[in-house]
Amino acid sequence: MPVQPSSTAVIILNYNGSSDTIECLRHVYRLECPPAMVIVVDNNSSDNSRQKILESWRSWAEPVVVSDPSIRLECASVFLALPENFGYGGGNNGGIQLAMRNSTCNAFWILNNDTLPDTKALNALCARANKFTEPAIVGSTLVFAYDRVTVQCAAGCSFNRWLGTSRPICGGSSLKNIDRVDPGTVEAQLGDIVGASVLLPKEIVAKIGLIREDFFLYLEETELCIRARNAGFVLAWAPDSIVYHKEGGSTGAESAVGERAFNRPAWVDYLALRNRVYMMRKHYPWALPVVAASYLGVMLNRIRRGQANRIPLIFRAAWDGLRGHMGKPVHLFPTL
Repeated sequence: MPVQPSSTAVIILNYNGSSDTIECLRHVYRLECPPAMVIVVDNNSSDNSRQKILESWRSWAEPVVVSDPSIRLECASVFLALPENFGYGGGNNGGIQLAMRNSTCNAFWILNNDTLPDTKALNALCARANKFTEPAIVGSTLVFAYDRVTVQCAAGCSFNRWLGTSRPICGGSSLKNIDRVDPGTVEAQLGDIVGASVLLPKEIVAKIGLIREDFFLYLEETELCIRARNAGFVLAWAPDSIVYHKEGGSTGAESAVGERAFNRPAWVDYLALRNRVYMMRKHYPWALPVVAASYLGVMLNRIRRGQANRIPLIFRAAWDGLRGHMGKPVHLFPTL
């Protein structure tokens, strides 16, 4: 079945970011073709997000408030209030589960709350998805919102299977030159779709499962894309789907493909390093010795940045990843 805006659910995850979420919502409602559903998932925010978002949203729509993602809804606007912070995977999975029970929806557009989609963004994603005979996970052209000119990435990143590292495709290039880039060339390099804007067909979820929740934050979309590719599905780029990205709104930290990664707080450092080791152990175990060696370089980098106090945390992250000690690391960071 073709993917159309009218059969797509937009899922926006919020955590203590009501102003970003409201701005994102306003852009979603300006899309050329309205989606089947708009779902805002709140990860138990502590900043009165629920009241602020609903007060604004109700000025132009009639969102229904629910707390159970397993219920069946046929309405167009839903606010899903979760009882705790389940991270990127758990929060978005709640929205996906709601949308999967809607008879209209056959695809899910996961949008970070700190994004501003262009009016044609969803149309372009659907058009690209329908170019393939097999279901495809499709990403947008992400552009830094601070200047609206510099490309963050074309859909996502290339992926190094020896190191478990990613490099943004077309990162730093100018938006005005992006139409000169061949989509097929980009798609041949894609190892993952950056999670700020992901069109995910229902058929793929039904076959490979939901986003892993035990990562909590970081690399969930990479792991999902590895499973999708292993199952024979396509990763694709919709050049004309322009999404402006502020970075860090859903998580309170910079993106993994951002230019300011050296500013990442300790908990982000831990999660990114732990999840990388676990993902490589799970999917590319033969590369673990190389990954382990690369962490010596990580430690030297932290020393160079004046973060030598993070060396024990790096060892802990690697050890937890190796032994599969996953989930929200409240034992190390109680305020998460």
